[in-house]
Amino acid sequence: MAAHDVGQARPVVERRPVAGSLAVLSAVGVWGGVAVVAKAVGDIDGLVLGFHRLWIGALVTSAVFYARGGRYNRRLLRLCLPGGLAFGLDIVLFFSALKHTTVANATVIGALQPALVLLLVGRLFGERVTGRAVMWTMVAIGGVAVVVFGSSATPVWSPSGDLLATGALFAWTWYFVASKQARRDLSAFEFLAGMTLVAAVAVTPVTLLSGQRIDPGSAGDWARIAALAVGSGGLGHLLISWAHDHVELAAMSLLTLAVPVVATVSAALFLDERIVALQVIGMAIVVCALGAVVLRETGRAPVL
Repeated sequence: MAAHDVGQARPVVERRPVAGSLAVLSAVGVWGGVAVVAKAVGDIDGLVLGFHRLWIGALVTSAVFYARGGRYNRRLLRLCLPGGLAFGLDIVLFFSALKHTTVANATVIGALQPALVLLLVGRLFGERVTGRAVMWTMVAIGGVAVVVFGSSATPVWSPSGDLLATGALFAWTWYFVASKQARRDLSAFEFLAGMTLVAAVAVTPVTLLSGQRIDPGSAGDWARIAALAVGSGGLGHLLISWAHDHVELAAMSLLTLAVPVVATVSAALFLDERIVALQVIGMAIVVCALGAVVLRETGRAPVL
């Protein structure tokens, strides 16, 4: 559907739960490598890294959007505004967190997102939230505390990094819900193109006024930033946006629990980040507890 048709409701799409689940799992694999690539970028801070990643992504998606006959208009950008603001904030906070704490901490803290989604889903989408969900959420938070405690002896950990990761958690939850709402009226690529442009524009004045060095420096760092934008940004979010029509929101949250596992293993292999036993124990607690939250709140096995 072209952008000038966004005023019309989208036709009902035939659900393809297996294909939707495979799309989410593919995005999980891509996102699991994001932290490693972002941390490997040189001496620029998370704000500047996010600025470049967002603008490369916005230019690429806009070019494809226009080549397919799409056009930006006021309604399209308005529908993409909440998701774009949330996504820009998440990117900047998450990349900044990676500069100050371990990959394990940043991604495990982010894994609490399903619990926050369920609390919001109860209000926005009419799904029931029980006392058991609250209990398992507390267990998951305890697991995060174990991960943080286990990381405290490692040289790359800092409490400020964990605080930034917590901010990214709330921003990512906002994005997840906002994208679900926007996809009621927009196709997957319409939302991706509009949301990415909004995010890039939103972070620009903050970046330019920060006084930080804008040039990443080496060609290798430019290549890594481009990979973040085109690979994890474009491909990952396009897969997730498409999957919204085919997979329940709670099931999507459950599948994304694999992200911290992929990220932590990748960091150990490619960045030589040490994994201690307490981190593994805490991560297992978080993943299992959040899995229990999602399964209990849906009242059945999620439709995959």
